[in-house]
Amino acid sequence: MFHKDWRQLAIQQLDAPFDLVIVGGGITGCGIFLDAAQRGLRVLMIEKQDIASGTSSRSSKLVHGGLRYLKQMQFRVTRTACRERDRMLSLNPLLVQPIRFLYPAHKGDKIPGWKVDLGLWMYDRLTRLPEKHSHVSLEEFQRLAPGIDTTDLEMTLAYTDAMTDDARLTLAVAATGFAYGGLMLTRAEVAAPLRAPNGTLKGVVVRDLESGKSYRIESHLVVNAAGVWVDRIRQLFDMEGARLRPSRGSHIVLPHHRLPIKAAMMIPSPDDQRPVFLIPHPKGVLVGTTDIYHDGSLADPRPTQDELSYLIRALQSQFPLAALSLGDIVAAFAGLRPILDAHTDNPSAASREEEIWEERGLLCVAGGKLTTWRPTAEEAVDEALTFIPEERAQVAAPCSTKGTALVGLAPADLADRLERSLKLDAEIANGAARRLRASAWRLSEVAHSRAELDPLIEGSDLCAAEVRAHLTGGAVLHLEDLLLRRARLGLWQPDLAVAVLPQLRPIFREEMGWDNARWSREEASFDAALEAWSPRGVTQQSSPN
Repeated sequence: MFHKDWRQLAIQQLDAPFDLVIVGGGITGCGIFLDAAQRGLRVLMIEKQDIASGTSSRSSKLVHGGLRYLKQMQFRVTRTACRERDRMLSLNPLLVQPIRFLYPAHKGDKIPGWKVDLGLWMYDRLTRLPEKHSHVSLEEFQRLAPGIDTTDLEMTLAYTDAMTDDARLTLAVAATGFAYGGLMLTRAEVAAPLRAPNGTLKGVVVRDLESGKSYRIESHLVVNAAGVWVDRIRQLFDMEGARLRPSRGSHIVLPHHRLPIKAAMMIPSPDDQRPVFLIPHPKGVLVGTTDIYHDGSLADPRPTQDELSYLIRALQSQFPLAALSLGDIVAAFAGLRPILDAHTDNPSAASREEEIWEERGLLCVAGGKLTTWRPTAEEAVDEALTFIPEERAQVAAPCSTKGTALVGLAPADLADRLERSLKLDAEIANGAARRLRASAWRLSEVAHSRAELDPLIEGSDLCAAEVRAHLTGGAVLHLEDLLLRRARLGLWQPDLAVAVLPQLRPIFREEMGWDNARWSREEASFDAALEAWSPRGVTQQSSPN
């Protein structure tokens, strides 16, 4: 996906002016990066941490139309999201996969079953997916959701949406922009605006957090796509007022044996009737999410004890015999939504639509959803072209991302092909196919021995050869980049991520040249970062209503 010198390539070309400098390496910034690079513009993306290190690795992992947005009459965002979901399913079949959802409706529910049935009928009209919503028999429902309480069950509905690994999707978008000639610099911070003598914005001053060096980078336009940090960048550029009011969404992960569901589910919270998702993944069941205005740290959001209890109560209401408790949680994390301030006390009622505006030479992009990254990027680049010199705007080709598959394209049965061709264990093949896609074929090339195709540690589907593939082609700079956003052990199995560190040390020494002192620093830094993804990082702070 990337070559080993991707970062040095960017640093060597910082002297020449850019058409666009994009601030932010989440899904919105990466989408704009891809769109602009594909159109032939000279573009640089700057990210303070790692690609997808913020909101874009902390979502519910869903590529969906947003059924609940229909209830809020947000038809435009639902229609756009459904079309983009269908497009990604078609163009990137291994990266974005269909998932069947169950919706149990009970007598006395705040939203009656017939109304949900009608909403799903409308949902069907917005998609080209052949599988429409349906009614599920009691026997089938009990088979798919063992232990579910069917007391006062009125009906069970099923519908199709899609799921992804949000961090891997974001990285694939960035890698595709890189393949089209875009330059990328992670672990680099915008320190100040760069202005002409008359005060006009003409670029940015960037501090390389790896080397400590600073660079003056000229650009015809600066695009602020920093997600929940949009207002922080605006303040850095001497703009007043706040345009965003971030909300926090927290998730928990349970092991399969404690919640052995065979399909995803959407259940109402017994506290406030908000929908809670239960999504089975290969390494655990993801449960979320909350929706609470966030006033704390943007860099290190943490779930609260109240939020975890809220999610556990939702599970207990539907699976009373399972006796689920806080002790069953193996992982927990929080993400922040870059929601535009709608001046409402209920964050769930705020629109998820994007907004694009220009302020004194800074083009700001905020709002939006993981699912709608592509049209948001198209709209942003179209707007950007109106602010750069005409001779450069005329160079730009029309947007063609509607038909662009992301790099790493691979067939849905890649794991089976890897298992047969490379004689891999089924678990290793499945894990490598999910995370590396087409790059998984490199496993046999980068492995130093046949043993490097076996699991690094019992209970893991990660092998040494896959680690080498990430380190040589995955834009990894730090240990946490690998374990939290490439292999994602820190998300699904935090304890296992710690246990595998001794096996990783010699691989990083060989591929990254780290000595003992560097490894010790990285280990300590990773342990601090991992806290935000594990139950030990949960705060006791009470959540506002």
